[in-house]
Amino acid sequence: MSRLLAVRHAENIRELGGYQTQDGRKIAQRKLIRSAGIHQLDTQDKTYLSAYGVKKVVDFRTLEERAAKPDQEIAAAENIFLPIFPPEETDTASAAPKKMIQRMQEGENVLQQMVTVYQHFVTDQHVRGQYRKFFDLVLDNEEADRSLLFHCTAGKDRTGFAAVLLLTCLGVDDKVVMEDYLATNRYLKKVVQEMYQKAKRAGSSSEALIGIDAMMVAKELYLQTSLQQINEHYGTVEQFIHEGIGVSAQEIKDLQKIYLL
Repeated sequence: MSRLLAVRHAENIRELGGYQTQDGRKIAQRKLIRSAGIHQLDTQDKTYLSAYGVKKVVDFRTLEERAAKPDQEIAAAENIFLPIFPPEETDTASAAPKKMIQRMQEGENVLQQMVTVYQHFVTDQHVRGQYRKFFDLVLDNEEADRSLLFHCTAGKDRTGFAAVLLLTCLGVDDKVVMEDYLATNRYLKKVVQEMYQKAKRAGSSSEALIGIDAMMVAKELYLQTSLQQINEHYGTVEQFIHEGIGVSAQEIKDLQKIYLL
């Protein structure tokens, strides 16, 4: 089964359905979809996603990203603006590509920017609170054949971390969780190559090309940074979900009832 959806004008848009859990169950399809930006969807794409059952779209981007490239509306789907990072902190921790490029041009190391982002996924109270709100939306998706689509700009970091939390809650093996995170590189390969070529034609420096790699490639180092913070402060990802995000044991059972077959 291809996890990639048949959408022509959105990148990295794929099912979480089909993954097997450690107790032998499977995540239901047409329930949870992760994606990069959906601002370029055409009529055919929107019709497809509507027929696929998308009833909620959760946008993790900043206000600036959302204003510059608004989501295309999907019929009968509620669009929920849930920026992961607070506006006042985007100067110190932002996963928005435009902001990161700006800071790279000011001399900041992009790799270190990314490491900071992944630290803040765990340590920042506001960020944790936003992911708690996301879990509320995921819990409120009980009806069959109703899909919730969540996305940021590249569908890599803010979206990737959300997927890590969901897959862990649903009992997917850690190795598979990491594989899903790194799969972004397969689905964004063409986009990243085009960015490289455009930068080379523009005469960009080698540092800028390295910056594109650091910004656009899902690296095991990044997720391991979050996992290290979780280990130091909470012990396990499950404990982080309970204590850091605030998802109760009963809510985990409810999630598994909704999403597992």
